[in-house]
Amino acid sequence: MSYTRRPTALASLLLLTGLIGCGGDDDRDTDAGTTGVDTVDAGTSGGPGGDDTDATTSGGGSESESDSDSGVDTDGEPAEPFYCGGEYGGLEEPEPNELLWSSHGGWALWEWCLCRPDDAVLPQDPRSMVQPGVSDGKAVAFNTWWKDCHVNPEAVGEDPPAKTCGELRARVKRGGELIQPGGAGAGAMFSGTDHDEVEAGFGAATFPASSYNLMYLSWGMLTRPDNFDELVAERIGSGFGPEPNPYPLIGEDPNKTNGGSGTLPYFFTQLREPDGTWTGTIGITCHGCHSGAITGDGAPGLMLGSGSPLADHHLFLRDMLPLGYLASAATLLNLNKTRGVNNASDINLAFFFPESGFGYDFETLLGLISSGSTAGMDTPAWWNSGHRALKFVDGVFPMDSPRIDMVFFTPFFGLFGGLLGPISQEAQDWMRENGPPLNDWITVLKAKEYPFAIDENLAKAGADLFHTVDLWAPGRDNPVPAPGAGNGSCASCHGAYAPRYFNNPDFVASPRMEGIASFITPIETINTDPVRLETNNEAVQQAGASSFFGYPQTFGTENDCGPQNREDLAGDRKPGYLAPPLHGVWATAPYFHNGSVPNLWEVLKHDDRKRIWRRLSTPKPPGQDVLMGHDTDLQRAYDTEKVGWRYTEIDCEVGNGVSPYINCSPSMENDPLVQILLAGLYSNFVALWNILSPPLLTMEQMENRKIYNTYMFGQGNSGHEFTAVLSDQERTAILEYLKTL
Repeated sequence: MSYTRRPTALASLLLLTGLIGCGGDDDRDTDAGTTGVDTVDAGTSGGPGGDDTDATTSGGGSESESDSDSGVDTDGEPAEPFYCGGEYGGLEEPEPNELLWSSHGGWALWEWCLCRPDDAVLPQDPRSMVQPGVSDGKAVAFNTWWKDCHVNPEAVGEDPPAKTCGELRARVKRGGELIQPGGAGAGAMFSGTDHDEVEAGFGAATFPASSYNLMYLSWGMLTRPDNFDELVAERIGSGFGPEPNPYPLIGEDPNKTNGGSGTLPYFFTQLREPDGTWTGTIGITCHGCHSGAITGDGAPGLMLGSGSPLADHHLFLRDMLPLGYLASAATLLNLNKTRGVNNASDINLAFFFPESGFGYDFETLLGLISSGSTAGMDTPAWWNSGHRALKFVDGVFPMDSPRIDMVFFTPFFGLFGGLLGPISQEAQDWMRENGPPLNDWITVLKAKEYPFAIDENLAKAGADLFHTVDLWAPGRDNPVPAPGAGNGSCASCHGAYAPRYFNNPDFVASPRMEGIASFITPIETINTDPVRLETNNEAVQQAGASSFFGYPQTFGTENDCGPQNREDLAGDRKPGYLAPPLHGVWATAPYFHNGSVPNLWEVLKHDDRKRIWRRLSTPKPPGQDVLMGHDTDLQRAYDTEKVGWRYTEIDCEVGNGVSPYINCSPSMENDPLVQILLAGLYSNFVALWNILSPPLLTMEQMENRKIYNTYMFGQGNSGHEFTAVLSDQERTAILEYLKTL
């Protein structure tokens, strides 16, 4: 069958749930894996501590319902159509031997419901099939397992997964209302959905539109430029959605101007009262980290759930500090030091007090204090959530544990009591109520399709290479230690995507396991920057199990939903990084868990990587000397041959130490100047990386934040070197195939 573009389910999502603004964030990277192309650090989660129950009995629906509804018979072959087809805005059922079909991410249960009534009972969630033993002897390897955090809903205080299509639609609709800007039910960072309540710190994390309107003063301008909205979006790194996201200009009444005549990027939302009344108050959304944009002719525009390689949160806080924004005090904590990465994954800071309210033993407390920092991280794509058993680049939490996804939306005082004592009951209840529907909305997101022409014959050759070439075959002489499972191909870590292979029982146990990736690649194999791995040490894992986010009521059960890299859960699984699914990988550059590699070609050919590089910047508007962001223009800045963003290499120079972005010592091949000393401190004292950094004062310093310096702490670009045994012709074919996903 020839490769043709199929309609995605996004249009149906909008139609069926009434969501708006879906124009297009852990874990979009290419670091993962044991073979082939990795777009997220491959890694470390799974092990004998998983659920031993029969895979056919877990997930939505009963065993009999799952067998009949899923279109899978007892020998693993497709029995009847599972997908609804283009008539419903969904996927077409692929031919069994097809090579160039892709689901483009999303969630199989949502696809199944597109053509079924509200009372249809959901089939088994394919992710719940990822259980110990399911990949034994298979080409695709799993070593981390699905955990059902809601086996006992009363004990954990959360609603169980949806059982019918109607329940699923209602949950997705509620999740969309919470996260999509401009709606009456929209939430905001550290504000929940009631920004002016005591729990939300009386709006400490929000700011009036009148202050936002004056941000140009922080840029050194005396008058507001006509293109103010566009300049804000460029400066902070965020895209505009297809639907209005208004705010009032100075002197405007938002309730007489349909929210106002200004337009906010998706980084922000104007908050509303439950009755829809506009407040004139602006908050920060999840999209600041989790949604990017690709612009220009033929481009997808805003990409919901892609992860954002554009944002500079620290720069926004710096701009708002003189305008009275209280949360700008967080500039002291340096949420990021390089544009496009952030430190949101420093979860060890959230674990200092267990849910019980009592402290830890001395050894655990000392381990927390000395755990260090994860430094800058690349936000992974949400649109792969429906094909993962675990979250984040190291697989620290199960996908069925939505609380951790709500951490930055949770009301300020309720959450930050967790740094001074247990999280408040009100904050816990808010996360329990809102986490599950938001998790479902995230899971149904789909990747955008590659917008350029694809060489079908080359892509088909790449599909075969991706699924079958053993990188550790005797003739390859691969010096990197083998991962010890699977067939040694890219698919062995990243999953099977072509129907020819996911319909083959030698690859996966069921065709419904299309695109599922759940393998933590040992660090000795993946060899990407180890800072994240070392920071989340055993003390952090143990503390997380006792925290509210770790579902302590499940501790010690078959479905233990605490941190999955605890020694008692990991068993003999070696530490490493979790290989991600690769749907939409073409759109998620730069790659690896820290965003250190700008394109897929260099993921597969490590000798071509540059130590210091900078993405192209958006051209400045005529007559304006202003700070612009990374160029997102598809025609101007995207490299179709290397599959990623064009960049310039920066020469290594010894400087005065004020800006570390272009400073390194030519006498030390692997260590930067100053960073040699700081790395020891950052690795051994929690939050020190966040504190020890010079303030942003000059235009040069702000521009330099676009430079990616792999000499800096946590920003190394080593790893994934086992693909050095591929020929350039093989790499070219594999890249052409990855474009189709």
